[in-house]
Amino acid sequence: MKLSYPITYIKGVSVQRATLLYTELGLKTCNDLLNFFPFRYIDKTAFYKIKELQPNSSEVQIVGKITRVKSVAQKRGSRLVATFQDATGTMELVWFKGQKWIKDALKINEPYVVYGKLNHYNGFFSIPHPELELVTEYKKKLQTKMQPVYPSTERLTNSGVSNKLMRTYVQYLLEQVFDGIQESLSQEIINDFKLMSKRDALLNAHFPKSQENLAKAQNRLKFEELFFIQLQLLRKKLINKTKIQGFIFENVGENFNTFYKDHLPFDLTNAQKRVLKEIRKDVASGAHMNRLLQGDVGSGKTIVALLAMLLALDNGFQATIMAPTEILANQHFIAVSELLKGMNINVDILTGSVKIKKRREIHANLEDGTLHILIGTHALLEDKVKFKSLGIAIIDEQHRFGVAQRAKLWGKNSPSLALPKEKGIEVRNRYETARPSVYKLMKELQKDRKKQTTEAEQILWEQLKTKKLDIKFRRQHVVDEFIVDFVSTSKRLIIEVDGKYHNTKEQIEADELRTQILTELGFKVIRFTNEEVIGNIENVTKKITQELHNSEKSLPFGEVGGASLPPHILVMTATPIPRTLAMSVYGDLDISVIDELPPGRKEVKTVHRFDSNRLSVFKFMRDEIEKGRQVYVVYPLIQESEAMDYKDLMDGYESISRDFPTPKYQISIVHGQMKPADKEHEMQRFVKGETQIMVATTVIEVGVNVPNASVMIIESSERFGLSQLHQLRGRVGRGADQSYCILLSSYKLSPEAKTRLETMVETTDGFKIAEVDLKLRGPGNIMGTQQSGVLDLKIADVVRDSKILVAARNTAIALLQEDSNLSKPENKNIKSAYLEMSKTSKIWSNIS
Repeated sequence: MKLSYPITYIKGVSVQRATLLYTELGLKTCNDLLNFFPFRYIDKTAFYKIKELQPNSSEVQIVGKITRVKSVAQKRGSRLVATFQDATGTMELVWFKGQKWIKDALKINEPYVVYGKLNHYNGFFSIPHPELELVTEYKKKLQTKMQPVYPSTERLTNSGVSNKLMRTYVQYLLEQVFDGIQESLSQEIINDFKLMSKRDALLNAHFPKSQENLAKAQNRLKFEELFFIQLQLLRKKLINKTKIQGFIFENVGENFNTFYKDHLPFDLTNAQKRVLKEIRKDVASGAHMNRLLQGDVGSGKTIVALLAMLLALDNGFQATIMAPTEILANQHFIAVSELLKGMNINVDILTGSVKIKKRREIHANLEDGTLHILIGTHALLEDKVKFKSLGIAIIDEQHRFGVAQRAKLWGKNSPSLALPKEKGIEVRNRYETARPSVYKLMKELQKDRKKQTTEAEQILWEQLKTKKLDIKFRRQHVVDEFIVDFVSTSKRLIIEVDGKYHNTKEQIEADELRTQILTELGFKVIRFTNEEVIGNIENVTKKITQELHNSEKSLPFGEVGGASLPPHILVMTATPIPRTLAMSVYGDLDISVIDELPPGRKEVKTVHRFDSNRLSVFKFMRDEIEKGRQVYVVYPLIQESEAMDYKDLMDGYESISRDFPTPKYQISIVHGQMKPADKEHEMQRFVKGETQIMVATTVIEVGVNVPNASVMIIESSERFGLSQLHQLRGRVGRGADQSYCILLSSYKLSPEAKTRLETMVETTDGFKIAEVDLKLRGPGNIMGTQQSGVLDLKIADVVRDSKILVAARNTAIALLQEDSNLSKPENKNIKSAYLEMSKTSKIWSNIS
């Protein structure tokens, strides 16, 4: 049996049951089941005598015989009771369900192993619904000591897929494949870390003989899982630097220098200068930049991003910023437009609310190159949005975007098959000079190409347009000056069908010349005759598939290169990422950190107050407003909820309106259910200082920049996560005045809520906060819905297993430094496992 086989190959797994296991647990193949590990183990190393039992509700295991079985009437229905005894005493086994088939299955006076939770009543012991197995069967099985308990669901249990059945499936699978399990690490790594073999580790992870064996098995499997993730990420980084070319920004020109000298609002911090230097080095190297920029709220990431975009403009390219919300996109647009005022740079914004007429104008300006910087939301990813020459893409709050969304930015240059014009002219001139008559005939055949559509071309197009090969092809597309029959832009692959009119010696020679030119321009060209396509289309598609496979193999390990040069990518986040998570999810990116605030900024003072202190908090608000300051008050809910005892926004707004009456005080209100125009109006009133208090939900978590606001009050702060609390606090402290964050909560605090609030009071360091958040919430929740599937770990945990993670990463780095292509014989196992994983792994993308 092969591990790639579906789980229906396992004895007892029907098609219906396989469907259930897939929908409930994601188990599709034998390999999935083999790597579906128990979440706990029942230690059955000890056997008890009945006389040794204590009334403590523990789980016990006893060997004995059933001497009699009877049905006992009770108020509702009946129960089945079996008398069970060993050499030291007697007790009862009890069943309330399934009595008939259990009674028929029980064997009197046969030795059984009984396991279950002990009940003690009126001085007598019993076990309700025990696990029961004949001693003769028990001895045959693998699980003689510790028994695994697998994750399950209510639907599986109700459908008869018990934990016992799952154990049976895994045992059967291990018996079938055990001898064929291949080692996936080198002997050197196994020896260095004193690791258990792969085969023994899998056996002991499911059916451990002892606690010691279990620990060794888990350590081996955790190391392997984290090692291969690191190897993938580091290989991606290596490919990025050596195989994927990037636009070269050679010039530091007029735009950059003018802005730096005349428009920069403040001196850059040393951290900003260091990060800018790292970016400049990347974009001048000829390799594609893929960099993550981390910086706490207010650390000045936007200025660094703008300077990077000006480098692109100085080298004849366009730039874009993609933000997750309209509010944040608008803030970037206003900030960038203000900073570039007086410079001859065209900036525009594209969001979901931009009208059709304006959209068309933006699309046109992008494609003709008159629009230099475009800022927007997900609207930038629409197919109609094409740049003339996109040189750099900045992605803000990157964790809000999925991998597939971010990858779309790679294809935003129009046309996607753009080639350097000079190269095309140079290549064609060279061939025209060398072979003038053939070149002339080739150009004549080119003129007729669109008019001639053969039956063979139509048959092949039917195969290609339905994406049966999982690749998008275009028909009769222009490449350089040539109309080609079919082209895949992502694979740089051209397919041509030689019609009936391409049969003379001269015509064949002209077609060969055409192929040579297209090849020199960077394309792979496959040619088929009419007869081949009409006679055996299956064979033709098979050859195309093979060619696609071969082109992927030309890069080490089957990595897939990009079609044309992609824009440089800079992803930014104000949500600091803990080191262990950065190594796991962003290990393929170069990471830059802005770790100091701009000069003049003061640390925000944070305090925790209970609801009973509200009057003194209101007095503090009045005092700050008297000084000319503004105040945020943030609530977790929009409407009252019976399930949660928290102040809601509307109730809070009315309360604040009573304590801060008009006309002396003006209040803005903003929440997610408002129309965008109304929301923007209220925001602008606050930004302009027309209102002193903004009552809002977390829509202001990102995207509001009011330097005059000095107080952030967070109602029901125990309801918020650490990341949200930190982001909200970042809305104040943006000016030169001392700012404050007041965390209001009820007295009822869970241990986690207490830890969150204590952390906020103790530190403003985003990285320390992120580490605490990671421990409290785990990696899946921190990454957000778009990214939670990236770390689909089977057995390791990046928090608990951080030491193993560091060791695995260092091992992967050392390995690639010595043998970047894993071509040495001693690394054969690693390369084989790596290639196999590349077929299914979720993190195999060229962009992070």
